[in-house]
Amino acid sequence: MALSADKAIESIHTMHVLIAKIFSGTHSKQDLALLIAHFSENFEMVGAAGKKFKFEEVKQLFANNQGKMPDIQIEIYDEDIISQNEQSIFLTYTEKHIKESGVLIRRSCALIEEIQGKMFWRFLQETFTG
Repeated sequence: MALSADKAIESIHTMHVLIAKIFSGTHSKQDLALLIAHFSENFEMVGAAGKKFKFEEVKQLFANNQGKMPDIQIEIYDEDIISQNEQSIFLTYTEKHIKESGVLIRRSCALIEEIQGKMFWRFLQETFTG
């Protein structure tokens, strides 16, 4: 039986709530660890500017940016499943960052794996739109 698309999409929303809390500085002590626990230890990403990050660099990125964007709001929408099988799902979604300084919108592609009922992010590629 293929993993649940709903669980994978829920993972996107859960993670971005945590990211917004961490970046805005409204997070609790355990939120950073909760966010990091969503990533596979083999996680890699290509950021919207084209830079490649491995798992340890992503952990550092979130740790270093705690409270650095106090006015950030993140909206997630247009989730679309591209492909899925029993262990993984490949999907896209739109991510909108709203700050006093402006709005950034990116389209992202994510590979999410299910291991023992838990969603782990394995890969992410972000691309700025417009």
